[in-house]
Amino acid sequence: MLYLISILFLTFQVENKINAMSSVSEKLKFREDTSVSNEYESKLTELTETYNSLKINEKIFNSSSDIHKIYLSLLNLVERLINEFNNSKTYKINRSEFLGNIAHEMRTPIFAIQLSLETLHDGAVNDSSVNMDFLSRALNNTHRLNETVDDLISISKLEDGMKLSKRYFGINEFLRGVIEQLKYLTDNKKIIINFNSDVSDKTQVLADADKIKQVMENLIDNAVKYTSEEGIININVTSEDKDVLISVEDNGSGIPQEDLPRIFERFYRVEKDRSREKGGSGLGLSIVKHILELHSSQIKVESEVNKGTKFEFNLPK
Repeated sequence: MLYLISILFLTFQVENKINAMSSVSEKLKFREDTSVSNEYESKLTELTETYNSLKINEKIFNSSSDIHKIYLSLLNLVERLINEFNNSKTYKINRSEFLGNIAHEMRTPIFAIQLSLETLHDGAVNDSSVNMDFLSRALNNTHRLNETVDDLISISKLEDGMKLSKRYFGINEFLRGVIEQLKYLTDNKKIIINFNSDVSDKTQVLADADKIKQVMENLIDNAVKYTSEEGIININVTSEDKDVLISVEDNGSGIPQEDLPRIFERFYRVEKDRSREKGGSGLGLSIVKHILELHSSQIKVESEVNKGTKFEFNLPK
């Protein structure tokens, strides 16, 4: 009788539960016949169903038993796998979009260079009325192509965790220098850049000066592109408890509210055709975001269509 009771106990309390867990572990394996394109969706569906089934059946286990502990471990494993698959799926989508965007950004200037050179090769090189025009077009597009490559290299280094060279420097003198160097951007459009600071010239911030210069160059260049002729750009510096708040504000075309959450994505453009006409790699704001994150800072944006845009960030004193 004791033997029969022991067999029944082992069958119902141990063997059946182990078989159930074994069945779950089989579902965690990849099937060789699953195509790559459908692998994420089919596996996520299967894992989600398995997880829900495990949660429902959890109550049949004695919470103090070793089998229950193994069961919980299996449950946690399935949950982690679901999270990993979701992350991998998102990465795959972003990677595909990124590669597609790179191809598009590269193709446009390459095609323009090719067209200009072919025109010159076909006889325009001997026509003094047009040859310099086509050479200028080719040269401008090589600059655009080079800018895109440089920005791709920059963002790759930033995402890999570029080391910063932080030091203290006077923020007012630094910003005046950046504005002076970028004066050529504003002259053609007769745009005025106002520098407003409520901190003393002795105020210093701790940051990588070269990287913050890159931030300011991108923000000011972006403001110039989307500000009409004779517009105004304000560079403001204000003091907070332990930080200095820096903002770049223009009275340009502004950004629609629905686009604001995405403007820091690589290659994202609010008005794609019009933005490409204005030049740039489409990586400027993404680079700004990455540099400031390395400084434990965040870039914030406020904008209203036809009224202007304001970007701001903070640096420690």
